Amino acid sequence: MLVAGGAGAVGNAAVQLARWAGATVVTTVSSEEKAALARAAGAHHVVNYRDSDAAKEILAVAPDGVDIAVEVAPAQNIGIDLEVVRVHGLVSIYANNGGDEVTIPLRAAFGKNLRFQFLILYTLDDDLVRAATEDVTAAIAAGALRVGEDAGLPVHHFALEDLAAAHDTVEGGAVGKVLVDLADA
Repeated sequence: MLVAGGAGAVGNAAVQLARWAGATVVTTVSSEEKAALARAAGAHHVVNYRDSDAAKEILAVAPDGVDIAVEVAPAQNIGIDLEVVRVHGLVSIYANNGGDEVTIPLRAAFGKNLRFQFLILYTLDDDLVRAATEDVTAAIAAGALRVGEDAGLPVHHFALEDLAAAHDTVEGGAVGKVLVDLADA
């Protein structure tokens, strides 16, 4: 499985859940700091797309291609996805980081009989949400889904009176999640 952006919050969860399900996980990141976070989440192979030919590195560890690409930036990554997803594979798109439109080269996509799955929770059928909730709950119970620096997802806590500092942290590009604690408010 390829997880684009394995150091992000959703990417982190995708890495951990894929590992729990028994997948070999390759992920892409943009820095050494993020590579360390993706490894902490459990990625088997980490590719810094800024420092290398990402498709070549992915195919080096998955010569027949990956079964699934979990995609955060389809507009930028469609070329890599088409190159590294195996015949009859799936590109699962859950965000549009960096672009609202994606152009899919048809011959490359239908030549591999690829499937594209677009996901947003708000419009999923209730049965699918229920099944996903059950699976995530089972992963949590098994200790397979964790948060915190040691799990590759740093958490930055702020008191409500420090809301401006929390906002500055987000705007400053903090890696991880910024939480405002309301319990003491």
